[in-house]
Amino acid sequence: MENRSEQSNMPRRLARIVSILGTAALSGAFVYWVISAQPKISEILPATVSLGLFVLGCWRFVPGWMRFWRDPDPPAPASDEPKRVLLLIATVSVAVEAALYLAVFLILKLDRGALTPQAYLDFWRCLDSGHYLDITREWYVFGEQWGRTVQLVFLPGYPLAVYPLYRILGNDVLAGLLVSAVAYPAACCVFYRLLRLDLDHKRAFFAVTFLWLLPGGFFFVAPMSESLYLLLCVSTLYAARKERFALAGLLGAYAAFTRSLGLLLMAPLLMEWGHAFKRRSASRRVLSLLPALLVPVGFLCYLRVNYVVSGNAFQFLVYQREHWGQELGWFFETAGYQTDLLIQKWFEDKEVFFGLWLQNVLWHFGALGLFALGAKKLRPSYAAWFVAYFAIAIGTTWLLSGPRYLLAMPVIALLLGLLTEKRWQKITAAAVLVPASALYLVAFVLRWQVW
Repeated sequence: MENRSEQSNMPRRLARIVSILGTAALSGAFVYWVISAQPKISEILPATVSLGLFVLGCWRFVPGWMRFWRDPDPPAPASDEPKRVLLLIATVSVAVEAALYLAVFLILKLDRGALTPQAYLDFWRCLDSGHYLDITREWYVFGEQWGRTVQLVFLPGYPLAVYPLYRILGNDVLAGLLVSAVAYPAACCVFYRLLRLDLDHKRAFFAVTFLWLLPGGFFFVAPMSESLYLLLCVSTLYAARKERFALAGLLGAYAAFTRSLGLLLMAPLLMEWGHAFKRRSASRRVLSLLPALLVPVGFLCYLRVNYVVSGNAFQFLVYQREHWGQELGWFFETAGYQTDLLIQKWFEDKEVFFGLWLQNVLWHFGALGLFALGAKKLRPSYAAWFVAYFAIAIGTTWLLSGPRYLLAMPVIALLLGLLTEKRWQKITAAAVLVPASALYLVAFVLRWQVW
């Protein structure tokens, strides 16, 4: 009896050791940042909150992670979904897109007065859309004007997907809008199918609903990579959950060819592989792992593009540092300087306050708060993906696009679905998200430094 009790306590002890070591490492990094960067108090306080929420979520996630390697999945949820549910999701997704396109048109018309169809299409070249569309038309250039040369930082997955339609239609903006308009409903449908592997119809459907309501939905309909990347991510996870690891590896590789953050799909893929094959022979485990290792191949193909265009496989890092001031940093440091800038811009520039820093700060702490509350409810592979994704994406120095990066991380919508079990909770969440989305949309159309 004592041996059996000792064995049952081992995962708990191991989880505690992992949590303590992780906390110690992050705390050491935080102390080093305070000593070396000498931040202001207005930066230290939000950085402390950011670190605390992250650590709390990890402490709540690690025990489930330990059990994930040992315990089988619970029984599949009952098949209680209505008929043609995917058709309903696709229809509502298209309606959301139409509402966003119409809202952009109306706000532009109110702001500018007369608005021609061509002027409306040209508006969509804002944000990073212009860079993606330039690459679609002319591929990458090197050694010419600086604005075109630095476009090497934008990965080619999305422009290559748009190119065939561009050749047919002869209009790059329209081709990009159509690719995004198709990818977004498809992503919502696959996201629902992925969630149904663990949740009943009601909770899965509400998670998709929150994906529709999240502030920044206009990123999904713009001629940019967000909707395609979301589709590739959820499709990769769905294939892995179905133990079709070859397909998951191929989809993940294209995700890494579309956004560099696609590399982080290795975290949930490896966890799902270990979970699915833990009771099978060693040879079967090794063979099943090989396809999952295709994911980095997509990013290696992007490095090859860098080399062919510029002669340096890592030229994109040079441009990110020199042109955008971006290098890898700490996510809590991002919380510090963004909150400090938020306070400054309240007095100096209300447009930048509302359009840029308020959205970045709200998304930062909102995502971490949801994770801290809901980490225990998440499937451990999804929680591990969130931890890696948040640390890398938000840890970028001089981060302007935090909301856009986190929006394409569907775990946020899933957390909202898991944490709003009661009707009043869903209503409250919607009452917060809808006006926040409307404000963000107005800021985007009026170009209040939304990136």
